[in-house]
Amino acid sequence: MKKRIALTLLSVVTLASVAMADIQSPPGHHFNWSRKLSRGLGNIMYGWTEPFTVWQRTNRTDGAHAAASDFFVEGIKRTTVRMGYGLYEFATFPRPTWKLTYRPPYASKAQIDPWWGYTEFSPQMGFASETDYSRTQGW
Repeated sequence: MKKRIALTLLSVVTLASVAMADIQSPPGHHFNWSRKLSRGLGNIMYGWTEPFTVWQRTNRTDGAHAAASDFFVEGIKRTTVRMGYGLYEFATFPRPTWKLTYRPPYASKAQIDPWWGYTEFSPQMGFASETDYSRTQGW
């Protein structure tokens, strides 16, 4: 009988700790004031990279002539929008402004077009390799 009570108590405590751990990390927990500040500073400092990213994407899809004109038109527009959002987020980072949260104001992640949509941070220029260049033991 004592073993059954101890086992029941242990299972209740285990289930309660798992349920509490789930409650302690809500879905939007990583959107806080520091993330908003870093997003704003990142958009201010690296918003100028948008024209070059537009050049690369348009050159891949439509060719060099389209990329040359799109570089100026779409690139300058995207730079202005990104830097404007960066200034807005930098100025308002202590307060939850957009729908009373710290989420980015431009679009939800479900609505972002991965090719032309605005991402949370400015795009990275150049080639980024995910390969680990160090040698490891194969034991």
